Amino acid sequence: MPINVSYGSTLEIAVQFFSSAGILTVPTSATLTITYAPVGSLVTTSCAIGMTANNSTFIATWGTGVAALGIVNYSIAGAGQVSPTTGSWRITS
Repeated sequence: MPINVSYGSTLEIAVQFFSSAGILTVPTSATLTITYAPVGSLVTTSCAIGMTANNSTFIATWGTGVAALGIVNYSIAGAGQVSPTTGSWRITS
């Protein structure tokens, strides 16, 4: 289920990574990939944002003002992670 976010806001995304055994792991890098329809376009585009490590937490920011209202999909992958974490946001006015 998408999480509602306001158009024009800045999202701060923070994530930690865990092994299949539930143990906190810290990859060497992490990337947030966002897929959205730009304002005034029906064609989707993707952007990849390198996340910054702060101890065991990786952080990135993204401004929703570039996206048209509607669903935005994201994935977060750490280096060496088998499958990314995925989800969606709903951009609202």
